[in-house]
Amino acid sequence: MARMQLDTLTAGMKLVKPVVNLNGVLLLRAGEVLTAKHLEIFKTWGVREAEVVRADGTEPDAAAESSASPETQAAAEAEMARRFRRVNTAKDPVMADILRVATRRLVVRMMTQPATVSSRRTP
Repeated sequence: MARMQLDTLTAGMKLVKPVVNLNGVLLLRAGEVLTAKHLEIFKTWGVREAEVVRADGTEPDAAAESSASPETQAAAEAEMARRFRRVNTAKDPVMADILRVATRRLVVRMMTQPATVSSRRTP
């Protein structure tokens, strides 16, 4: 299962968990397959993300990440190492998991929007 931002969701994905609005009102049940209309409703109600899988049960990011070039993977890992340079992931399993997820998401973003991902330098 993957928690994905609204702008990365596509019709045909299947909800793993129900989607509720900011007031807790159920908008769509788990197991439903997303349509374009559902995505518009989510936008209208302020839903920012949802947990989904593809209709075939695979995780959406998994296919894109596995097709990443070694250069893209290395660039994403280097950028995340820079961003997490003050964190000891060997001693903090939660931060290690956050690093893994952030790296995977950056790889996917670099593959889909290569011009918008830049290496910003921070002190």
